[in-house]
Amino acid sequence: MKAQRSLAIVFSTLLLAISSVPASFSDVSPGDVIDGTNWEEARGLVPDSILAWVKKGAWVIQVGDLNFDLREYYADFAREAFEKNKGKYDVSAAGDIICADTGRPPEAIIGLPFPDIDPNDPKAAVKIMHNTHYMQYIVGDVRANYHLVWIGRSGFEREVGCRWNQAAMDGWPGALERKNPLRVEKYATLLVLKPFDIAGTAVMLWRYLDANKPDSTFGYIPAVRRVRRMSPASRSDAYVGSDVCVDDANGYDGKVAAFEWKLLGTRQALVPWYDADPIPILRTEEDEWATSREIKEIRYGYGEKGWQGAPWAATNLVWAKRPVYILEMRPKDPYYNYGPQTMWVDAQTFSCNYKVIHDRSGLYWKTYLKGDIPCRNASGRLKILTLGTQQVVDDRTNHCTVIEGISRRNAYVYFARVDLNDFTLGGFQKYCK
Repeated sequence: MKAQRSLAIVFSTLLLAISSVPASFSDVSPGDVIDGTNWEEARGLVPDSILAWVKKGAWVIQVGDLNFDLREYYADFAREAFEKNKGKYDVSAAGDIICADTGRPPEAIIGLPFPDIDPNDPKAAVKIMHNTHYMQYIVGDVRANYHLVWIGRSGFEREVGCRWNQAAMDGWPGALERKNPLRVEKYATLLVLKPFDIAGTAVMLWRYLDANKPDSTFGYIPAVRRVRRMSPASRSDAYVGSDVCVDDANGYDGKVAAFEWKLLGTRQALVPWYDADPIPILRTEEDEWATSREIKEIRYGYGEKGWQGAPWAATNLVWAKRPVYILEMRPKDPYYNYGPQTMWVDAQTFSCNYKVIHDRSGLYWKTYLKGDIPCRNASGRLKILTLGTQQVVDDRTNHCTVIEGISRRNAYVYFARVDLNDFTLGGFQKYCK
């Protein structure tokens, strides 16, 4: 109960600070439907690119309420860390997380490192992004099947079945049991399972806690039949011909130190959610936690009879008002395919809701959006927040790739049992065909 009260105080203070910003945008209420006839009601509440979709009738926003308290959707150790980690850590000039009292890297971090963000702190944007990454680690190791779905002007085109495996080497109690002499932040593999012509394509990542040590990334292409070291800039290449690059996962899944970050401000925003209610998470025989397949399916315009909007428009998401941080990110690598990007990050969950992508000349190119979803077990003792659905819309080509995550055919497994040997070069090759 003490942890709950402390967490509530932290969030209440944060929301008060954000709500004190002078109102300069439109306001909406649950039950409102925003379309081409009243699109101005969403001005300032969504990125301009999405507002343009609504204005021309390509997208419809259905405003709703969330039937859960987001302050509860953290594992117990993560909730306790909101109080324990206040003021405990800082960021070095290079972007490393360091102990505030010694200036040295911590031996380990449990929970989010920066639960109390001061918007006036010049390091605030970097701290927010570290929190965004650690939100992925507080659910332990992960196995996740998902599909990349191509949607063009005439509708569905093709899909690619994939699997994401991740071993979190920090952020949760299970990481304390592992030896980590190389100071790895996380290991991950991205595997293509189907269709046959590209099955076996794979990427492996070793991310280091040291801000000055770039990611080690390895790729395998079946036609070459060799594992090759990849340049960090290649993480911005189109993945298997889609509209998505590897770094687009979760909004930004690259190394924090690879970009220059700036906090542009805070505001209230309308953001998409998978559903208004939490979904079940079930204990497996291996003592893991897997999402239920008995959930609703996200529908898209191409499958809706009589739909007049964009074929890739998600038609049954719930859009709710949330406080967000607006961040600007600029790549340090001159060969990175993206130029400046703008992220809208939830000020409570540190989850990226939107990313507006420009090319290297600064011209608008693509928009990323994500709908999160809370999960809870039957007793309510375990509650976590995770991503539900993601998509990237390329407004130059009128094309979209949906990353279909949790669904009736894709289960996500948290606090999963993984073998660290799978993230060695030898272990990786067993997935390469």
